Amino acid sequence: MTLAVVLSLVAAVCFGTASVLQHHGANQVRRRFPLNPGLLIDVARQRLWLLGIVAEVAGVGLHMVAVNLGALSVVQPLLTVGLVVALPLQAVLGHPVSRRALLAAALTVAGLGVFLVVQPTVESRDPQSIRDWLPGLLMVAIVAVVALGAAGARRDRTRSLGLGAAAGTVFALSAALVKTWGEILGDGGIPALATSWELWTALACGLMGALLSQAAFQSGPLGGPLAAMMVIDPVIGVSLGAIVFGESFATGLLAGVQAAGLALTLAGVWLLATGEQRLADVHGELPPSGELPGSRVSPKSPVQRNLERASRPKPPG
Repeated sequence: MTLAVVLSLVAAVCFGTASVLQHHGANQVRRRFPLNPGLLIDVARQRLWLLGIVAEVAGVGLHMVAVNLGALSVVQPLLTVGLVVALPLQAVLGHPVSRRALLAAALTVAGLGVFLVVQPTVESRDPQSIRDWLPGLLMVAIVAVVALGAAGARRDRTRSLGLGAAAGTVFALSAALVKTWGEILGDGGIPALATSWELWTALACGLMGALLSQAAFQSGPLGGPLAAMMVIDPVIGVSLGAIVFGESFATGLLAGVQAAGLALTLAGVWLLATGEQRLADVHGELPPSGELPGSRVSPKSPVQRNLERASRPKPPG
């Protein structure tokens, strides 16, 4: 379990880095209608976005190992650390971090610490057939449809939050499906995995999540959609862990402590998301695209200017 926690934390660092770089790249190209595959073609020409993909691939690899070594209900909440990691990277790009953001980061880390300290040793059962998955799949479908419905009905900040929540939902399902790969490989080897529905559904969810996240990043500042992803992902992950894999949690008084720790983590994440609305109320507008909520507007630093110049595609010839 310790190794799974370490790998999850390193994966969270990779995901936080990838989110900042991909958000920057997504806002360097023309806006497209959400879920338009052309968006992925456009952003693939951005160097910083490609660097973000490298970080994300590293995070996905570490996460795949972590979910096969540890419980889904432990691994998924740890990914919220990615939002905390995004803060110093935003500072490097010229957006100093405010006290509100630091408080939110402290709440997130403290909540995770409480959650993990009281978490008992968890053993996961392996789902034997798609019937074992049906309740979890139904839950994911309902949450995703509601999130996409909210995103489609509104064109303001709600769209970015809805798209981010939908992305987090399918990412959590993808992680749950990946957790079964080790057992499938152990039973039937590569041929069994290559012909399993778990493999292809997980890959499809990963691709859909990537498309949804890029659309969310284009719809508003980074903090809102990223926080929505980071909030919904552990909630869906913990739920799938209990529904599909039969993972247990603390009982009695410790159960209340564990729930409080998870609530504290989610409160810290959401505090970052609502920071952009606070800035909008004060200044009458949303913070600049690429700025994490809770950061102060400042002139572009030399590092940021150099990164922006490097991200622009060179003219042909």
